[in-house]
Amino acid sequence: MQKYDWYTEILANESLEQGDIIEKCNVIIPNAQSYDAISNGEISDINVIEINGIVLSQSCDIANNKVDSIILCPITPLKDIEIFKNSRDREALRRGNSPAYHLLNKLRTATLLEDYYVVSFHHIYSVPKKFVETFIKSKPRKRLQPPYREHLSQSFARYFMRVGLPSDIPREEIEKYKF
Repeated sequence: MQKYDWYTEILANESLEQGDIIEKCNVIIPNAQSYDAISNGEISDINVIEINGIVLSQSCDIANNKVDSIILCPITPLKDIEIFKNSRDREALRRGNSPAYHLLNKLRTATLLEDYYVVSFHHIYSVPKKFVETFIKSKPRKRLQPPYREHLSQSFARYFMRVGLPSDIPREEIEKYKF
């Protein structure tokens, strides 16, 4: 079986694409007071957090200037996520059975320690494209390669296309169904 590299090194001046790992990126988080101040035409304090994230916006939309903002989801070392301490839960993650998360193969950069990383779809950040492009100009980065990038994109889509039904077919009825 042929092995495919998960990541490639991207030079600082290369274009932004889906699957790019953006380290230590500042993200603005409005708070309740921000909404009140803005609605009154005032300037408000805002929270700024720093995340390690992965770009989920489509590369073609970025390249063709069809988006003003870039979608980033945070990545976290697997060892830092409490819900995956159990081997059964890690296996569910590996198999793609934890819809809100996606497992990335081992990754190591100048600031990220070598570990498996988990993409969380619980927090999705929209960051102005111009800000991200300026931010990455002087920073080399890693890029998730095909087919792993498409697999991540599919996981992201699956998470958002879920449909919660008002009532489901009871398990007991299916279990006792006779052919």
